[in-house]
Amino acid sequence: MTSIDGQQVSLPAAGKPTAVFFFSVGCGECVGGVRSLGEAAASAEDNGTDAQFLAVDMDPREPKETIEGFMEYVEAEHVPAAIDEGAVLSQRFDVAALSTLIIVDADGKVTFRATDPAADTIVAELEKAGA
Repeated sequence: MTSIDGQQVSLPAAGKPTAVFFFSVGCGECVGGVRSLGEAAASAEDNGTDAQFLAVDMDPREPKETIEGFMEYVEAEHVPAAIDEGAVLSQRFDVAALSTLIIVDADGKVTFRATDPAADTIVAELEKAGA
């Protein structure tokens, strides 16, 4: 998958777990979840936790610029974001609702699933998944 800024993102990531948050810019509830994802990414980097983070926009009609603005607004612009074209990721990981976070281990297995978890929960679950 390619992020909106052109980075290649693999799921599962080579040798490390990934926190994936499914959102839409138009989802008010998603603001807190993406913000927590951004906080978890910053915390993981500060602590040396080897994990990957990805915000996945479930609405393919939302343009890249709108998503970038949203990510900046919620202070998560350092987290790669991608558009789920054709619902490939949401179908692959059986995600039907916005504001869903999953942790995928290095083997591609979902080890955790929640709605809008706190940043410390995300980091703890990544560590349980092998980060």
